[in-house]
Amino acid sequence: MRRSLIAAVLAGGALACAAATPPPGGPEDHAAPRLVRVTPDTNAVNVSASNVSFYFDETINDRGSGAQELARRFLISPAGGDVRVSWHRSRIDVRPRQGFRPNTAYSVTMLPGLSDLRGNSMRTGATVVFSTGPTIPTGSIAGTVFDWLAERPAAQALIQAITPDSVRYFAQSDSTGGFQVRPLPAGRYLVRAIVDANGNRDLDRNEAFDSLTVVVPLTAPIELRVALRDTLPPRLLSITTNDSLSLRVTFDRPLDPTQPIAPDNFRLLTADSSVVPIARVLTPSQEAERTRAAQQAVADSMRRADSLAGKVLPPPPRTPTPSKTVRKPSLPTPFTAVVIELTKPLKPLTPYRLQARGLKSITGRWKDSDRSFTTPKPPPPPAPRDTTSRPRPATKKP
Repeated sequence: MRRSLIAAVLAGGALACAAATPPPGGPEDHAAPRLVRVTPDTNAVNVSASNVSFYFDETINDRGSGAQELARRFLISPAGGDVRVSWHRSRIDVRPRQGFRPNTAYSVTMLPGLSDLRGNSMRTGATVVFSTGPTIPTGSIAGTVFDWLAERPAAQALIQAITPDSVRYFAQSDSTGGFQVRPLPAGRYLVRAIVDANGNRDLDRNEAFDSLTVVVPLTAPIELRVALRDTLPPRLLSITTNDSLSLRVTFDRPLDPTQPIAPDNFRLLTADSSVVPIARVLTPSQEAERTRAAQQAVADSMRRADSLAGKVLPPPPRTPTPSKTVRKPSLPTPFTAVVIELTKPLKPLTPYRLQARGLKSITGRWKDSDRSFTTPKPPPPPAPRDTTSRPRPATKKP
């Protein structure tokens, strides 16, 4: 019994000493897998291989959803059914479900995101272009995808180039929104950019998209602006009073930013159908520009006053130059709210009705709409300031 106890203590000490030593195998690996080679070679012709093989310098993680998860990391263009992948530790074989067709040029793209067994992910992808026939077409479609409402490039958007006979070519936008679909035979294509939220590589309801018809060969890059689009026209959603001379009006769908919006697009009526004249309508960009102009006017006025007072003026503030310019869409950003300014004040606690006429959504749909509202109770007047003088407390003499 005593010998067993001593043996257990010694074993525990040995385990404690072993736990205190660093794990074997050297320092922990934080490097992402590296793509070593791809077969067939890019620009190869008369390819008869049944798979495209990607070779890596270490084992690729196939855990999680297994082959289904790996298949999401590859695009085959033109599409030939679902992407099929076969995992071989440091090699992944990729092919279309129906196999590569004869006399067809393909691009197979490995998207960023593959990881090793320690979870180190690849930040870049790779594309191989080859043909099962004797030639590779030189046509391509290049451009940029923007998130239109956010006014910034849309990364990882799915790009589809669809022929009139429904052959689909695929690509994905990079971190700057740029993309290129190739190789493409000459002809007409419907190009579509999709924020593919569910990853099924097709357009579904409630997914932002944009589309454009082009002809290859293409002479210039194209621009796609993804946004939620439907077939319903915009309708008045809410009306709030900024003050007695202005209203903030919101719609349930973004308005086409290229359409001119004027007072004639609105009609404000009282309970007895009398018309309240509208002075102007301001879009968000116009409202922001007026605010900046007013702030600049105040700053200039203060500088003039300081100059007349003989004060030494500091140099005007310099606008910092951004180190990296963020590209924006060529069209203004869609908006859902405008400000209506009136020529005479509204009465408090009074019902009114506002009509919106001829305003188009970003899909070009329009329909007149109206909404009633009641102005709020006026704010209470400020409390009068106490101007009575109060006697100072007497100070005691030492």
